[in-house]
Amino acid sequence: MNLDDLKTSWNTIDAKLQTTQLLSEQVVLSMIRNQSNSTVSRATRKLRNTTLFFSGLLVLFLAILSGNPFDYTHWFEYIPTVLYALLIIAGLQIVISANKEIGGVPLVKSNLRESLQKVISIQQRYQVTMDKVWKISLGAGFLIGISLLIRNFEGYGLTKSLLVIAANALTVLVMFGIAKYIFSQFPDRTLTDLQMHLTELDELGQ
Repeated sequence: MNLDDLKTSWNTIDAKLQTTQLLSEQVVLSMIRNQSNSTVSRATRKLRNTTLFFSGLLVLFLAILSGNPFDYTHWFEYIPTVLYALLIIAGLQIVISANKEIGGVPLVKSNLRESLQKVISIQQRYQVTMDKVWKISLGAGFLIGISLLIRNFEGYGLTKSLLVIAANALTVLVMFGIAKYIFSQFPDRTLTDLQMHLTELDELGQ
């Protein structure tokens, strides 16, 4: 075999290796895309379930406002319940908006990186906003508890009334601390998986 034949053979082998490598990258890219689609589908399904939860909660609070099961006798006793209902409406709008935004991001091979980055940004923004909603809801829940007890404050006297308020505030703070600890131990799997897919793209050089 002369030198020209050797060069031709080597070029043929090199071309085959490049083709094989390209095919392997395409296969891996397809796998990442499929996994990303599965993760996004799980995220939108979770958002839909949250939408149903907030909708049910809104119906409950509207029923409380219309039926007055707690026998409120003064208009100001309704204020915490109204605030909570408005908070639920705000949360519902946030969830629906996030679901719509994520659903509108196409995960195709040509812009998979950009799409994943956009979905991650939407998910992070949604989590930050909902964290604020959750914190405000604890305060609203505290006020609802106080509205149920306020009719008894005259009979309790000043000292006992202050102790009741302090006990309710302490309960809310303890619940907040426990919930925050639990959430820190179990981070959002959806966001973790999306970031993992983005890392896989980095390793692939895409």
